[in-house]
Amino acid sequence: MANNYYFQIANSPTTLTRIIDSVRPEKYDDALEPGRFTLRETIAHLADLEVTFLDRITTAVEYPGSTIENFDEEQRAIDLNYAGKDVHHELEVFDNRRRDTVDYLLRLAEDDWTKSVIHPSKGEMTVLDQVQLIVGHDMYHIFQVSEYLK
Repeated sequence: MANNYYFQIANSPTTLTRIIDSVRPEKYDDALEPGRFTLRETIAHLADLEVTFLDRITTAVEYPGSTIENFDEEQRAIDLNYAGKDVHHELEVFDNRRRDTVDYLLRLAEDDWTKSVIHPSKGEMTVLDQVQLIVGHDMYHIFQVSEYLK
């Protein structure tokens, strides 16, 4: 089953790098709309959240039925100083962490994809559900970052 999603999530870091390489650095700290992450914060968010995605998937496989923690993304951005991160470094971090996620997914047995955790606001989430969430999350932020090309 991992092969069905491999291409979709494995290429997100490269896609984002290609987009960002076409954006002038002085735009990195512009917010396209009030209340949204800047480009710099978006890339830091993706790099940071990848650890959480893999941890939640691993928890589902190793401790099915566990409840996972939720967190406030805006507060996390402040606490971890997303606004002060280097965009290109965070892209490398995201790429390395995503590779870890994909490598883990490729090693899963077919029945691991149905193991689940309980998310505080989303309820029961299987590994497949979580990977589909990653795909959607990536697409949202790729679209967001592509807006900087205008």
